[in-house]
Amino acid sequence: MILAALAVTALPLVAFAVPCTVPDNGGGTVDLPPNPCGYVSPTDLHEMIDGLPPGTTITVGAQHDRFFNITHTPGGPLGGGHETFGSALTLVLNGTGALVLHRTINMTAQCATDVAPRTPGNPLQSFDTDMFGLQGQITGDPDFDLLRITAGTGFGMPSPGHTTLTQLPGNQWAVDSFFDITYRIDFIGAPGSVLAGRSGSTTGTIRMATGNGGSVGVESSTWGNVKNLYQH
Repeated sequence: MILAALAVTALPLVAFAVPCTVPDNGGGTVDLPPNPCGYVSPTDLHEMIDGLPPGTTITVGAQHDRFFNITHTPGGPLGGGHETFGSALTLVLNGTGALVLHRTINMTAQCATDVAPRTPGNPLQSFDTDMFGLQGQITGDPDFDLLRITAGTGFGMPSPGHTTLTQLPGNQWAVDSFFDITYRIDFIGAPGSVLAGRSGSTTGTIRMATGNGGSVGVESSTWGNVKNLYQH
């Protein structure tokens, strides 16, 4: 899957704990994924290990948000619906040990989730979810001939989750949602970079959460560049 991508260097992410609140969709519940909230890994980092020099890793902080082109289909493996959508995937890469690498990379991702049934109108709605698929990549980057992240049950990497919706005053809902995502990060280093001649594939599992799990803010100039890319 070849996806349009934009790489931006040296732009920071700032983590802060903010509850996810979204408006009612008119049917006594909310649409998922929960715009404008995002999913982040509030306590852990993804890692790239395979193919790197001994004693070094690349830690990867991830933010998954700005969902677009959302489609909803009834049914699905969990019985409540199947959703497909695009998203902004922001990766903050930092080398450890002797590996000098500090990058913020933004890419688009194609995603799919499954949800279990819920009862619209109930003030508390709690149901299972599953990250069926997530994949994004860049090519031709100064550091990476290829950088790709793949995740989800549909790729043979189980990624179960759960969502709780709590009704609030003012026709709003609090969304507390997480996925225990199993992921794979593949890379091929670009000639002339610190990763030249190296390649690897690292698999791991990490919790991505929104709602009470927190959120991450992207510097506004970064998102402006990414937004322009999507609109073209």
